[in-house]
Amino acid sequence: MFRWTYMMCAAVAFCGCDLLPPVPFTLKVVPTEIVDSIPGQRCVLLVTVEDEAAECVLTLPVHISASAADATVTVENQFIQPGEVAEVSVIPAPEKSGTGQFGDQTEGREITVTVRARRGTLEETATVPITISSEEEDLVGPLAEEVRDLFISWLAENRPELGITAQTVWTGTIVTPHILVVTHYLYFSPEWEMHVYWHVMIPPYDWARIELRRRFQETLPSLAFEIPSRSADPIEVNEIEPEGTLWR
Repeated sequence: MFRWTYMMCAAVAFCGCDLLPPVPFTLKVVPTEIVDSIPGQRCVLLVTVEDEAAECVLTLPVHISASAADATVTVENQFIQPGEVAEVSVIPAPEKSGTGQFGDQTEGREITVTVRARRGTLEETATVPITISSEEEDLVGPLAEEVRDLFISWLAENRPELGITAQTVWTGTIVTPHILVVTHYLYFSPEWEMHVYWHVMIPPYDWARIELRRRFQETLPSLAFEIPSRSADPIEVNEIEPEGTLWR
């Protein structure tokens, strides 16, 4: 019965009908900006809503949509209620000139993502600027996959309740491509976002860490694990506290 009611509410929200009185809401998008990205990077924005009414027995879900010029934009989990998270993925296109340069620009170029949230006749919008710092390609992927896989077998054996195994399918993207000393990468499975990052130093300072965020439910990672040294034999994995930062 609940599933049917939710589907009906979703249809009402999408059509803009007033079968249920729309409850005012506030829209939140994080991060509010991305200052370092490259073409082809998957820039993932997390969208949540909060109802302004104190108590509501039944409210329409909020429909999330988004758009941006010079980028491919997709939205997952488009209909949300408070406590749920939609994900807006923005993949910047290469510069149209195809030269790999910025012409007269010296500080990159910027695209603007517009996120729209609609409940019945009510609509809220937010804009997020994304700076494409350079036109270079992602060359980090192969190493990031190696670092990620150092954790997979340990998670499968020691934290089986997470459902992460060697068979889990991941989609990866570089983030903050021009940061020094520590390299960052994101991986997405149907259930998890995994933030993989490692110290670009010689042993024994070559640590690696991952953070896990449960997709569509959390806006920050809730679990984290560390390998003190990637060159150690055997590899040691320890659970640690997440940094409390959403890397993008």
